[in-house]
Amino acid sequence: MIDISVMLNMLKYKEDLSMAERAVLDYLIENKSVLKDFSVEKIAEAAYTSPASVVRMCKKLGYKGFKDFKIDFILANAKVEVPENKEYFDVVLTKDSHCGQSAIENNIKVLEDTLKLYDEETVTKAAELIMGARKILIFGKGSSFLVCKDLEMKLRRINKFCIAQGESHDQLVDATFISQKDVIIFVSNSGKTKEIISAALLAKENKANIISITKIGSSMLADLSDVVLYTSSLEGEFRSAAMTSRISQMCMIDALFARCAYVDIDRSVRTLEMTYKTFKKFKR
Repeated sequence: MIDISVMLNMLKYKEDLSMAERAVLDYLIENKSVLKDFSVEKIAEAAYTSPASVVRMCKKLGYKGFKDFKIDFILANAKVEVPENKEYFDVVLTKDSHCGQSAIENNIKVLEDTLKLYDEETVTKAAELIMGARKILIFGKGSSFLVCKDLEMKLRRINKFCIAQGESHDQLVDATFISQKDVIIFVSNSGKTKEIISAALLAKENKANIISITKIGSSMLADLSDVVLYTSSLEGEFRSAAMTSRISQMCMIDALFARCAYVDIDRSVRTLEMTYKTFKKFKR
């Protein structure tokens, strides 16, 4: 199993960086091979920023300074590609005779990678926003909408009324009538889907709290969000179906729901008991 923890950790804390520090990180990710020959000054010049920004970036990523970061970065990149995973083969498009087993192995790998991205503090923040919201909307397109419906079902079982929308016009209508008291959760693997970005821009304009579930890396959706829950995805843009991306999203949804229930655990247990009794009463 390839160790990608260093690179995932860098991308995970990218949102904590200033614009100048992000420029340094983006440059290094795009030009991984240059670091071993570059000094702080050369990197700053290449990224159109200052040496101080390079050092600050290293410290915000948890290193004592540039030297420690440089060693870790070089060692990591001797073994890994940034998660546009080169090991992934579409089990259908490659005509793999062991496609069933390969599909399961891919899912196991993506869950292991997503676990490395899991941050308790960030998930707790998202859960608290959801549980304190007046209105909860969950938006997604295509296979991501299936994930939205799953979260809708789970939250309604603990008496948090929410609406999952997969149709673009409905999303825009609902996003029109929200405020800072409300939460919109966007589920998008790429974070670049046109319809999702349009709704996110409208939500931002109306000052709603935005939570996004999207794959690790830079995206407009992540930039627009107040809280980002990152997942891993092995698939490229051309694929037979959403497999690993959907599995990692569903995993993050379960983690988020569990944390939402824990925000007021006694109330959650009572509402789940009420839901169970209702189902039992009408079960034939």
